[in-house]
Amino acid sequence: MVGSRKKRRFFRKARLKLRNFLRRPAVYGTVEFLLMLGILYFAFTGVMILIFRTDSFWRGVTSQSMRHEDDYSWRQYYIDRGIDPSQFPIQGGFERGDLLIVQGVSSFSEIKVGDVVVLDQGSDVIPLVHRVVEIWYENGSPRFMTKGDANSRPLPSEEVNRPEQILGKVIFVVPKLGYISLWFQGQ
Repeated sequence: MVGSRKKRRFFRKARLKLRNFLRRPAVYGTVEFLLMLGILYFAFTGVMILIFRTDSFWRGVTSQSMRHEDDYSWRQYYIDRGIDPSQFPIQGGFERGDLLIVQGVSSFSEIKVGDVVVLDQGSDVIPLVHRVVEIWYENGSPRFMTKGDANSRPLPSEEVNRPEQILGKVIFVVPKLGYISLWFQGQ
């Protein structure tokens, strides 16, 4: 009985000290600012998820696999296979530190050769962002292969992909703004 009284008294004093601390104008203003910032961040994130139909609506580029050394060399892979790359989206490629704006897809029929897609490679692996180079059907199920524009050939892990791996497709690139995202990720 005596122990519970001490606990109540302790918590009552702690509540009063916290209340008095929060009543200070500088502390109150700071807490209010941080709460508003948090609310705005979550509201912005929610709206962006609804607009872009994916929870991965932006992504900082971590590698150079989509970097274009010149305007011709990356196109040769497609030209050798009888594909005209001049109508592909994201003609300029992108580099480490660029920010990608990604839109979700509701069906695999929205994906075509030349699209740059974000692929889920597993829970412990950073998603892969490469261009679709081939689409085919295997036992009635769609499959596709991707390749980085700067890579000479597809990586072994991207030779056969399934539609459920697609997190979205890249619709816009903002140069260098992705470094902020990479900094927060510690990369």
